[in-house]
Amino acid sequence: MSVWRTDGEGYRLEFDFQPPLLEVHLRGAVAPDANLAITTEYWQHIARAVREVGAGQLLVLDELPGEVMSDEELRRFFDSLAGLGLEQVQIAYVEARLDQVARIEYAQLLAQERGYRVRAFANEPEARLWLRYGAA
Repeated sequence: MSVWRTDGEGYRLEFDFQPPLLEVHLRGAVAPDANLAITTEYWQHIARAVREVGAGQLLVLDELPGEVMSDEELRRFFDSLAGLGLEQVQIAYVEARLDQVARIEYAQLLAQERGYRVRAFANEPEARLWLRYGAA
């Protein structure tokens, strides 16, 4: 088991690696006008951590209070992550804000179109179950 954290502008990533699963708690508050830039930054940190520890699975627990990006920002966001290695892992993403789940599901579809093995969830137990027994 390995635990560490990374702080950025308006966010904190708390990592817990128990092979093959890298768990990331995402906390803080990101200004709406910085959403794309900051989201890209912390996902680059996450991708780096995935590569460094050799994780085969990723569980992201998003506790940020902000809104999901616009359609155009989501497309730019996924384009910026291409080639960082996240395509190689099974990703479960838990959105704490139930009012944002529909937008997260849309983001999931965009990610899957780009080859990511990802699924969005409204709660952690379902995400863990999918990581353990589900298929992408």
